[in-house]
Amino acid sequence: MPTMDFNRYISAAEFAPLAELFRREGESLFVPKDGCFSFQQVRNRRSGLVEEGAFRYVHATEAGERHVVGYAFAGEFVGDYISMRNDAPAWVSIEAMCDSRVLTLTGERLEKFYRTDAAHERLGRTVAEHMLAEIYERLLQSYVSTPQERYESLLARCPGLLELVPLRELASFLGVRPETLSRIRRRVR
Repeated sequence: MPTMDFNRYISAAEFAPLAELFRREGESLFVPKDGCFSFQQVRNRRSGLVEEGAFRYVHATEAGERHVVGYAFAGEFVGDYISMRNDAPAWVSIEAMCDSRVLTLTGERLEKFYRTDAAHERLGRTVAEHMLAEIYERLLQSYVSTPQERYESLLARCPGLLELVPLRELASFLGVRPETLSRIRRRVR
């Protein structure tokens, strides 16, 4: 499987103590291809560190449309953090794109970890700040970058992405129709 760096804010080396907690105490969970780590409209009670495999975050509309809104790859954290922290139903399902293995911890265990001392409390704040930075950047890119610029930026960050993600799904993530993505790909080659 190709190495990815999709969630570059969350997988930074400064999060090593948190990743170590998952490796030390996390429960190993196998999620088969197309299986779900968490479900839309259900409170997410855990998060994980992806050991192997890949996940997509999908929001399904009432009309049955599926919108891919994010990814998580090996070495990255996965979960609906907002649902877990706010005790609210998730806005997305998190689906395995291939057979995957995740080290999971409950939200309660993470909260206990963050309350251990000031350094862990700062780490928890830093996780939230980095998630906000990633979301803010994606929001701004959706307004100021062309679809082709977003596509090129995504491929620069995740060179092996096309080996794993179907073009229809990638078009959904970029917010364009599959035909538009096909035209962009012809221009970029």
